[in-house]
Amino acid sequence: MDELYSDFAYDDAFRTMVVKCDELLIPFINYMFDEHYSNKARIYRGANEHFVDKQGGAQEKRITDSLIKIVENNISHTYHVECESKEDVDGTIIVRIFEYDAQIALDRSRVSRGMLDVYFPHTGILFLSSTDSTPDSMEIVIHTSGGECKYSVEVIKELDFDLDKIYDNGLFFLLPFYSFNYKKDFDKIEADDYKQEEFVEIFSRIVGKLESLVEEGLLSAYSKDVIIRLINKVVHKQLVKYKSTQKRVGDLMGGKVLDLDVIRAHDEGIEQGIEQGIEQGIERGIEQGKDEERLFSIRRMMNKLKMTAEEAMDTLDIPKGERSKYMTML
Repeated sequence: MDELYSDFAYDDAFRTMVVKCDELLIPFINYMFDEHYSNKARIYRGANEHFVDKQGGAQEKRITDSLIKIVENNISHTYHVECESKEDVDGTIIVRIFEYDAQIALDRSRVSRGMLDVYFPHTGILFLSSTDSTPDSMEIVIHTSGGECKYSVEVIKELDFDLDKIYDNGLFFLLPFYSFNYKKDFDKIEADDYKQEEFVEIFSRIVGKLESLVEEGLLSAYSKDVIIRLINKVVHKQLVKYKSTQKRVGDLMGGKVLDLDVIRAHDEGIEQGIEQGIEQGIERGIEQGKDEERLFSIRRMMNKLKMTAEEAMDTLDIPKGERSKYMTML
């Protein structure tokens, strides 16, 4: 259970939902980017580590919070979303966003007869903390000798969402961070038993709502348990200086966390399904993962080694009969 209280609790909670919880991620992406994916859409997770080439041949590593591709009805888009727990007081996050986007675009680029094609992702930021000066939207403008191009960076601010708005839009992805709505009041809550009771009751109602959603078939028990676990993780980190409030919330939420790590149990169940040949959907996921790995290697060889797609696939010993699918994905 030690990992529950990581120093990177907020990033860990965000990445856990991105990597493990399609049921939570798809509605979040739909809302942020005005998309309409169904729960049958396929999600491919990209590499979160990217290397920026520097002078002298050195490389600097960049780690993004999430890079995913969603495919449905033969249409696919790539999304890069960052989770920011602090107010962007100096405005530097948009610079970091562009650095990440540019490297993602280069990693997915194609070179052909002197022309470089780069593919920038759809980009967004989830601000867990915000102020009146935090913009509602952002834009990156690129000025070149051939003209100007620009793209938007979508913004979601946790503080804009009360529980009703979260439930109405199915944005359960935001629930683990709901305590950020009360961050400015932590001193008063800690000093007042009545306010503490009110604060704890908020999370008691959240748990009750999640349980009713599971009973109605609107949320899986797995997602419910992950949300509760991550709320506990985030609140524990936030309230590290507020021991009384921390304990009271922890006693409530900790009692709702299963003794066996639900994420590990879920993963072990998947592994067992693969071994038994029962979970065909999981097997398809493994094949999709192999496809993504191959596709990344092909693009990297085309970009770095200036190979054609066919030359890259020859080097990777990809069978001729399997190449057409990669050509359509490039």
